[in-house]
Amino acid sequence: MKKALLFFLAAAMLLPLFVACSDKPSSGTSDKSGTSTGSGTPSVTEPEETEYIFPDAVPALDFDGADFNILESSERNWFYTDDLNGEKLNDAVFERNRKLEERFHIKIAEPATVGWSEVINLASTLVPAGDDQYDMVSHLMQRTWNLMSNDVLRNVLTLPYIDIDNPWYTQGLDEAIIDGKLLFLTSDYTLSYTAATVVMYFNKTKWIDYIHSTEDLYQIVRDGKWTIDRVMEYSVDLYNDLNGDSRRDEDDFYGFAANYISSVNAWVYGANMRRIKIVGDEYLIEQDMMNEQLIDLYTKLRYLMTESKGAAAFLISERNDTDNSVFFLSGHALFSSFSVGTMTTPEMVAMEDDFGVLPVPKWNEDQQEYYTNVDNGTADVIGVLKTVKDVELVGAVIESMSALSYEEVVPLYCQSVLELRGARDPESSEMLRMVINTRVMDWETLYAGYDGWTTRQRKFVNTADCPELVSGIVSRLQEVLNIYDRTIETLLDLE
Repeated sequence: MKKALLFFLAAAMLLPLFVACSDKPSSGTSDKSGTSTGSGTPSVTEPEETEYIFPDAVPALDFDGADFNILESSERNWFYTDDLNGEKLNDAVFERNRKLEERFHIKIAEPATVGWSEVINLASTLVPAGDDQYDMVSHLMQRTWNLMSNDVLRNVLTLPYIDIDNPWYTQGLDEAIIDGKLLFLTSDYTLSYTAATVVMYFNKTKWIDYIHSTEDLYQIVRDGKWTIDRVMEYSVDLYNDLNGDSRRDEDDFYGFAANYISSVNAWVYGANMRRIKIVGDEYLIEQDMMNEQLIDLYTKLRYLMTESKGAAAFLISERNDTDNSVFFLSGHALFSSFSVGTMTTPEMVAMEDDFGVLPVPKWNEDQQEYYTNVDNGTADVIGVLKTVKDVELVGAVIESMSALSYEEVVPLYCQSVLELRGARDPESSEMLRMVINTRVMDWETLYAGYDGWTTRQRKFVNTADCPELVSGIVSRLQEVLNIYDRTIETLLDLE
């Protein structure tokens, strides 16, 4: 049973609710109250009960009280809560589900929550047995291969009412379609996907203390000039030996503190680059890892995150760690990049300095849009088992629930995490809205995130793991190609 909301959501939140993550106004309701009798004598009529207008195109359907059952690997998606309790996100989830239950005459059951490995085990048992007890499966994105390779998933494009061109699905999801097949959906239905979205953070207090600039970072973003070179301009030479011991340690101040696992992948997509291409009717993999622009990007990231004077990277070798964002959380770095959900952690809640939110930078000013990706180690995706019989029910609920989450739940979540740490400036809300609307997805991230470049490429940025960049890439090319070929072949062989 879903318990009380995470501790941070007890904080008071500003109104209106729908300002943080979507430029699209809420569909809301229509007002049908009267104000006059027409005889010159004012009168007030009782307002009629308003009808909620759903944002999706799913038609009127009645499923005669059917249960909708979910198998999930974590409660972090907030698919369900059992009652209203006065906490705004909890109550928004409850009301979202209530609207769907009334609309379709269904009952959304409390999900069965198990670990990601148990999801795989259960699915591999249920499908051969023809057991259709679960209508939807939520699974960790980083481990989609493990579920896909067991041939237990339905092609979600065969479900009625699903339209991946709608804004509640990640843009570029069509890049993951192979042979007319798409096995997973990334939508606003899964709140962990929002929490896993990678953004840039800057320490607003230290910006004033160290940069002494009148430049407005938010306006730089609006002007389309927030680029990797601009980030480097501010950070690569920024180092202050605060304790005066002539050694780089955790008491000093740095320009940039990296989380290699989530940051590197998001910065590749932020620069609108891709590492592979899928070509031809046989869906052959062509790697583009030696592309000059991509090599230049990795070279800049190595300098920014590891090699420069301003890089807080020395603990990597001492702790065998891939996350130095602790320097930012302790107020000892000007910039960092990691997930939106990190704002809910005790470390960031306790952070003394004020911070601001920015998008992941562009490659250069010629790039038209900002983009980002998600931390696939914490984001969940949606799948549907082959044994599902009522595909109309499943398609209708997934589409409509995704749409309602887009309009009513995700904006509230974004606003709550900003307010939790006092990042109440309207600029941070504006920036977070921009980031959420420019997430991208493709085949490589969706299906091969654990074994492929998504995870491995962080080593290229950390010189301790990869002393020489080009040779490090070359030495891994064939192994990764084998993994991608295997994944493509598996998809093509699925019925």
